[in-house]
Amino acid sequence: MNHAEIFAKIEEIAATGARLEKESLLKDVTASGFGRKVLTYAYDPFKTYGIKPKGAIPTGPTPFTVDWDGVFMFLDQLIAREITGAEAQARLTKIMGHIGTEGAMLLSRIVLKDLRCGIGETTINLAVPGLVPGFAVQRAQAYEKRYIKEFPWVIEPKLDGQRNTLLVKNGEGAFFTRSGKVVPALQFLVQPVLDVARHAVTVDPGLCEFMTGVRSFMGGETQLGAISFMLDGEAMMGLFKDTGALRRKDADAEGAELHLYDMMPYDDFNEPGTHGLPLRKRRAYLNRFVQIAHELLTSDGPVQKVPQYFVNSDKEIQTFFEAMLEKPLAVYLARGDKKREAELLAGMIDTNTGGPKMLEGAMVKDPDALYEKRKSRSWLKLKAEETEDLIVIGAYPGESGTKYEQSLGGLIVNRNGVEVRVGGGFSDAQRDEIWRVFTREIAAAAIHDPGAFDHRPDTKGIVWDANKLIPPAYTVVGGMIEVKFHEVTPDGSLRHPRFIMWRDDKQGEKDAA
Repeated sequence: MNHAEIFAKIEEIAATGARLEKESLLKDVTASGFGRKVLTYAYDPFKTYGIKPKGAIPTGPTPFTVDWDGVFMFLDQLIAREITGAEAQARLTKIMGHIGTEGAMLLSRIVLKDLRCGIGETTINLAVPGLVPGFAVQRAQAYEKRYIKEFPWVIEPKLDGQRNTLLVKNGEGAFFTRSGKVVPALQFLVQPVLDVARHAVTVDPGLCEFMTGVRSFMGGETQLGAISFMLDGEAMMGLFKDTGALRRKDADAEGAELHLYDMMPYDDFNEPGTHGLPLRKRRAYLNRFVQIAHELLTSDGPVQKVPQYFVNSDKEIQTFFEAMLEKPLAVYLARGDKKREAELLAGMIDTNTGGPKMLEGAMVKDPDALYEKRKSRSWLKLKAEETEDLIVIGAYPGESGTKYEQSLGGLIVNRNGVEVRVGGGFSDAQRDEIWRVFTREIAAAAIHDPGAFDHRPDTKGIVWDANKLIPPAYTVVGGMIEVKFHEVTPDGSLRHPRFIMWRDDKQGEKDAA
């Protein structure tokens, strides 16, 4: 298959929300050596390019032949940072102008690390096992006191930011979501963190060995290996309250802060399963790293540390948890600066209560546990309300006679085979946008199968106008949302479910055994 045929197949994958159909179409892509290469360069989390396409996609006919070997060689040069900055940008623009519209769109999506068709590493590896390296981080189970066999454990505030993992390999790095997608909006912070790392390995023998695998100081000079390590934490927007900035691909999330809670050598992180040093030792290295960052970048800079405390009983855990629920997020982020606290308080308002937005809860961790690349009982979370991340299987319009009758009434999610209708938690703008995208998805599906959705009463009356189809910016059916609820009903549904946010950062997340 050539690049135009591969691009057409990718557009087919994007047009369907059915998971099995996506997998079937993906097998057609992976049957081609070129298709496998496209998927590898787009979804291998360790292939990063350091630039983003700028300007409109060039238009033009598809050339009879395209030197894609040369294109991939250029991408390899970007990965190795042999070409950077303005030169890299100029060459990318030039190449895109010579490979036709489909080729330019395909290359643009490869560089952005997202083919925009609703697939991820898990789906790809179902088609070709091992084609894309697995990416998994440690995640928390819901807290139950029976999980803790022996105290002390450690506890820390649970932040409501966006989890981001910085991976640095051989002196080059990038930020990734918890499911292994690159975060372009945070790329501008990579260099400051690398500056801290390069300084740290020259002044601290322990960090030198931890981050390079070499511990050798001779004649006042440090003999270094390649700097390679992982930092884990939450990205918070601080005074810049638009957390959506963390998800943008075309602008830096200026004002973002990294609130770190874990650190380990790259090779340890790259191992499957349970591996590495105990948490208490990893935290000791993290404490020293953040101390050096504050000395180099100032204590009010973008590198911060989530505080951690010892607890010796369930009572102490519950007391800390209740205190966190009463602590405004603005107070936490201000770090004692009253002027900054006042500025933050003015903008960090909980739309549900009308009062200040509070911390989300608490994280309880076993200080002697190794790092587990899965949902683990050595990390436990306490939150004010239960939430679940569920896959969207449909949507329905608002009731007739209401202001939402031509907009979204709610989303339908699948919870262990039970359809749950989530009708609350959306803004008017979200309702209009989601309904617009959903109706386009159904229209696109109807082109291939006019009766595909006839069995769903929530689609009755929708007019399919193929002439008005525009590729959506995201997927509704097949997408993942976080749902907040009060309790699980006896039939397995949810009581008072409310939409919180899209969780595309978790889409395709690996749950390693």
